[in-house]
Amino acid sequence: MYKRYQIYITGNVQRVGFRSKAYENALKLNISGMAMYIDHAIMIEAEGDAGNLSDFIDWCRIGPELCTIESIEVTEQPPRFSDGFDLVHGVVSSKKLSDFFVS
Repeated sequence: MYKRYQIYITGNVQRVGFRSKAYENALKLNISGMAMYIDHAIMIEAEGDAGNLSDFIDWCRIGPELCTIESIEVTEQPPRFSDGFDLVHGVVSSKKLSDFFVS
């Protein structure tokens, strides 16, 4: 079954390679979407096979070495059937999220 999730992760998640490791894991698991830093957190949109997404979310709960996860919020969204996985560079203000994440 094909699904899409928004994953919001707080903690020490910036400047530890979280986006790039999320990208690597997404490619390995055939997951599309995007990852960006927002304010002091990371937001990931991920979609693909439900089993692969489960593995990806499990990885997000741990993250890369040197990160510390305080909280993770996973919200199911309607699939968009996007292609590829993008890294949004810089830090996006949470007030601008609607520019990137549209249900």
